[in-house]
Amino acid sequence: MSDARERAVERVRVDAFVKVHGADGQELVFRTRDLSEHGLFLYTKVARLYPFKVGSTLSLELHDFDQQVTCKVVVVRVADPGSPENETFPAGFGVRIIECDEASRCALQTMIERVKPGEVY
Repeated sequence: MSDARERAVERVRVDAFVKVHGADGQELVFRTRDLSEHGLFLYTKVARLYPFKVGSTLSLELHDFDQQVTCKVVVVRVADPGSPENETFPAGFGVRIIECDEASRCALQTMIERVKPGEVY
């Protein structure tokens, strides 16, 4: 998927709690920086190397107020500490949603609609 397509959907700033399960069964906790119908950017303020690389497939649980989204995602980019992006935002990684059931897709849309009046970029 090209950057043009990824950027064609609106991304909204949202700070939500996320659990990620890797192929090895390891569970890690992150926060979201932003999200869209197609993906999310995840980070943690704890300095660490992420055990994921571009192409890694993960199971994700996104929790925000009373909404929960469960889906499968693929890592599409990693923003390492010291990168130009890291000067403004915490280091982390971007994921694209590749599988999401209808209930989770509706919950994601509700989250996006709730924060749309806020800052969109």
